[in-house]
Amino acid sequence: MVKQRDLIGCIFHMSQMLERMCDSNARMTGLTGSQARLLCFLSIVTLKEDVFQKDIEEVFGIRPSSATGLLQALEEDGYIRRVPVARDARLKKIVLMPKAEKIQLNVNKNHKQMQRQLQGPMTDEEVAAFMDTCDALAERASTF
Repeated sequence: MVKQRDLIGCIFHMSQMLERMCDSNARMTGLTGSQARLLCFLSIVTLKEDVFQKDIEEVFGIRPSSATGLLQALEEDGYIRRVPVARDARLKKIVLMPKAEKIQLNVNKNHKQMQRQLQGPMTDEEVAAFMDTCDALAERASTF
């Protein structure tokens, strides 16, 4: 078997493996991996601050159309609602619905389990250094 050993091939391969892992775990809750990751993010962040579609686009590094599709699917399935804010009716904050709150414990538990599995024997400092490297690569890739 021939292995792709360049940086781009390695990153794409890792991305595919992570996506498969997340999708496999998410299926237990009836969600896709992307939906589960978004609900996990929302369950943490919405406790402290309002979250808008633009925030999701930035945090997840996705295009507006992808964020719209993801949010529409979650809204149609009754997991979230988009609510206008008083200061600007065009802005709609994302609010978790009771249906999402019912599965949130499982989603968060699965997320923590996957984090532990991926970290393995790596120290927190090694993980932080890896994340810094990923951020730097993403920044350089965004200039194309």
